[in-house]
Amino acid sequence: MKDNNVKVLIIEDNKADMRLMQEFLSEASCQSRTFEVTGAGSLSQALKLLETGGYDVILSDLFLPDSSGLGTFAAVSSRVPDMPVVLLTGLEDEAVAEEAISAGAQDYLFKKKVNVENLPRSIMYAMERKSIEARLRASEERYRTLIDALDDVIVVVDPELRIIMSNRAFKKAVGADSLGPANSGRQFMAAVSVLPERTMEICGRAFLDGKMVVSEEPCLWNDRQSILEIKCVPVTAGGKAQRVVVVARDISARKQVEELKDDFASLVSHELRNPLTTVLAGLAMVRETADTRLDKTEKQLLSLSYSEAQRLSRIIAKLLEMSRLEAGTSSFKRTMSDVVKLAGEAVTRFASRAKSRNIELLGKYSVEKAETLLDVDGITEVFTNLLSNALKFTEKGRVEIGVSERGNSIECYVKDSGIGISSENQPKLFSKFKQFGKPVAEDEKGTGLGLFIVKEILRRHNGTLSVSSGTGRGATFSFTLPKVREEQNSANNGKKGSIIYPEI
Repeated sequence: MKDNNVKVLIIEDNKADMRLMQEFLSEASCQSRTFEVTGAGSLSQALKLLETGGYDVILSDLFLPDSSGLGTFAAVSSRVPDMPVVLLTGLEDEAVAEEAISAGAQDYLFKKKVNVENLPRSIMYAMERKSIEARLRASEERYRTLIDALDDVIVVVDPELRIIMSNRAFKKAVGADSLGPANSGRQFMAAVSVLPERTMEICGRAFLDGKMVVSEEPCLWNDRQSILEIKCVPVTAGGKAQRVVVVARDISARKQVEELKDDFASLVSHELRNPLTTVLAGLAMVRETADTRLDKTEKQLLSLSYSEAQRLSRIIAKLLEMSRLEAGTSSFKRTMSDVVKLAGEAVTRFASRAKSRNIELLGKYSVEKAETLLDVDGITEVFTNLLSNALKFTEKGRVEIGVSERGNSIECYVKDSGIGISSENQPKLFSKFKQFGKPVAEDEKGTGLGLFIVKEILRRHNGTLSVSSGTGRGATFSFTLPKVREEQNSANNGKKGSIIYPEI
């Protein structure tokens, strides 16, 4: 269509019908849109006209002197597959109409019902639908090119476990010939036999729950023992999963790197701990007599050495705690304890440090007691790490710790008025060895393990952890603990916590 001029080819052997439609389109033409009509009395004449091109839409009778039925449409659409076609007939045959639409016609009109209103409207709708179809095809082709370029195995299945779509990596893994033309559920089960045994189970859970399911599964992959991450993502409509996208990724290399890193951290921390204890003891002994034996410069050097040795000791302690948490060997003894009391003790421990930094440290508790079954050392570590971070990144501001109850949960938070955390960095906060922002005091450099340890401790308590912040807006770390009585302990073992990253 050029300059709002719609070029229409009408294929109609009945001259009266041809003239009537020309009149309708002429009458429907206006300043914003005009219809330029060309007529053809037979299929052969129409095909010759189409060779010259330039038409925007075709109106075609199904029954012509040299063609009849859907064969007319087939001949036209094969010549110009990207052009919208509206079919016309004097026979009010709904079956023919449905077949025509299924075959790709954009619309179907009965001649007796054509008028000056519905004819131009049908033409414009047909052109718009064809344009949308073309854009969708182009989008699908780009999508197909993208997923075919991925090394990950990707396959889409319906509730009957029939393969709707798969990428090259999937076909290569299972053998394209094994899929067959029908893609039946049985064939899909045969195809995924090369994937981990639980792939079908994980896929079924995604269909039933309507939620993404992710699992790491061992299997023989590319002729070697590997670990595959199986991710099943449901595509829902009307509140029900209609499709599931199954993605399989070989994460063996990543797992090996993580294992090596963890082994290294554990080895280094254990090997350093004993000699460092000796170094600290020696430095402490020298400090006791430093006033009488050392000059000012030597005292400063000794003080710096002792401070750095203590920092190294803290780093080693964090590394050991991380290793124990990941190995599941960390002490975890739960007793009925008061979270308000633990928060208050944390405030007391950090009071002098906050005062020396001109930071107002407050405790706000909406309840006098908040008791639950918890590991005292673990939750003490949570408060310690969160308060330490809050003070570390706040200068002459305010840090607040709070405890409240809501339903079956105990809600806690540590809020500061410090430098804040950008939204891009927040999802990475709880990973190992991640640090963002520069501490206010140079001697307070961290290990990048504190928040990871907080996350793992809360996970063991079936708790949740979240952060709300923004650059220059301070940060609020919130966590919840379930209210658990001692008799509920065994029933609650095995549940997993969650990490939440709310919108900023």
